[in-house]
Amino acid sequence: MCNKRDKPCAGKDFGVTVTVTRPLHRHKPFRGAGNGLLPHNRSSRARKPAYADHMARTIEFDAQALIDGIDALRGAQLPYAGNQALKQLGYKLKGEISQEMQRVFRAPVQLTLRSPRYVVDGLEMTVQILPKEVAKGNSPASYLFPVTREAAGEATKTAYPTKFTRVLRNAGLIGANDFPVPYLDGRGVRKRNGRMIPADYADALRGLTNQPRSKQKALWRYFVVRDSDPAPNRGRKLPAGIYRAKGGDVQMLFGLAKNRQAPVIFEFGDFVERRSQELFPSLLSKALDNALK
Repeated sequence: MCNKRDKPCAGKDFGVTVTVTRPLHRHKPFRGAGNGLLPHNRSSRARKPAYADHMARTIEFDAQALIDGIDALRGAQLPYAGNQALKQLGYKLKGEISQEMQRVFRAPVQLTLRSPRYVVDGLEMTVQILPKEVAKGNSPASYLFPVTREAAGEATKTAYPTKFTRVLRNAGLIGANDFPVPYLDGRGVRKRNGRMIPADYADALRGLTNQPRSKQKALWRYFVVRDSDPAPNRGRKLPAGIYRAKGGDVQMLFGLAKNRQAPVIFEFGDFVERRSQELFPSLLSKALDNALK
């Protein structure tokens, strides 16, 4: 859970680990942890990304059960073949997750569509959503986390506080539970693909935090109206929100929602698990055949 004030969820539970277990043959034992069934590579483990310790679920494939008649010869090729099969699986899943995002979300941005990632380490693969924040945006793992199902029957989660929201909260301009929601019908709102354009967010931040602006933009005064505000703002009976004004022209840019909830519509874990189970057996079989040629 996210316990620090105004610290967004970092999507730490946003991933799936796929592991291939190796059969133990008396004729040619494998190097492994304990009983030799699981891959063990100290140098590889040292490079494991931090998020790998917080995976939501693990999918384990038993190579012996998947491929009939794994003898010592085929078994000796499993570390290489399994690694190659996992790389092919990761590449396929990356593309399919992006396609699923296009199906589920309304006009997803390119950052979202490019966010699926996979890392293959020996006989283990981690599939996750880009966890890092970008220069002019938010971490996809963070903003997709609230709309991603973790448990059966989960319908909503608390919405993600974006960078814009966090800056306004930290500056004391809005309440700790307030979420600015673009007023898309407003005269002062510019839209692209049904969304407020980034420049409007930037202009509002500059105006509200008294940052330098161009002469033309400096003509507009930006202010916040909160439910708890006394007169004179409440005396004008303006709804809670973020506004800009020039002379007598007052334009609402954002409404303020309390404890906003997001609908859970993205089945990331279930999708990865289902497609892995459908794709991996044939990929591993082909990889073993190719390794023996």
